Amino acid sequence: MKQRSTLKVLWIALAVAGGLAFFWLVVLKVLIRLNRGRGAPCPASLPWLVDNPLRRPCVRPILDRVGIRPGERVLELGPGPGLFTVEAARRVGPTGRLVVVDIQPRMIAQVEKRVREAGLTNVETHVADAHHLPLEGESVDRAFLVGVLPEIPDQARALAELRRVLKPGGLLSITEEFLDPDYPFAFETIRRVEAAGFSPERRFGNFWRYTVNFGKTLR
Repeated sequence: MKQRSTLKVLWIALAVAGGLAFFWLVVLKVLIRLNRGRGAPCPASLPWLVDNPLRRPCVRPILDRVGIRPGERVLELGPGPGLFTVEAARRVGPTGRLVVVDIQPRMIAQVEKRVREAGLTNVETHVADAHHLPLEGESVDRAFLVGVLPEIPDQARALAELRRVLKPGGLLSITEEFLDPDYPFAFETIRRVEAAGFSPERRFGNFWRYTVNFGKTLR
């Protein structure tokens, strides 16, 4: 009797886990796409879509892949509510600078609140779109985007801007996650970024979450 009860609980747990997985992987993706369409940023009114318990454990591993070094000037494009911002700023250290750019003022406001609460003074925020980065040419050592590139309407133009602001030998890091309703396969990302004048240097992760680091090629 006890064994049957244990098996019943196990089956219920598996059913609940399966239902949650189906919701996150299918239903939620459809709802988000219907709400905002393809190629649009996460609504500022729904920050939990990008800052939730499923993503928070991934912050440090993803930033490990980006490879931020102390003293660097790093661009974070499309931070949303700032899930990665505080940890990235800590990694550049007091001699470095994290430049954060997002098209939504309400998202930038959330980022600034997090930065203030963390007591950081090495973060610079801008409300701007990816087609007009408020940065001088060849002024950043590294740029990273997490689940952002597919949301940009003109990706080729945004990649050209990223290439413009990166220093010679600079690195562009692109991370995509399957839970994102605009998720592209890795080969799609590589093809698109290569066409913009970058060369893939290293790939991390798997189908569900991958990061590809690109170097700025000479022309």
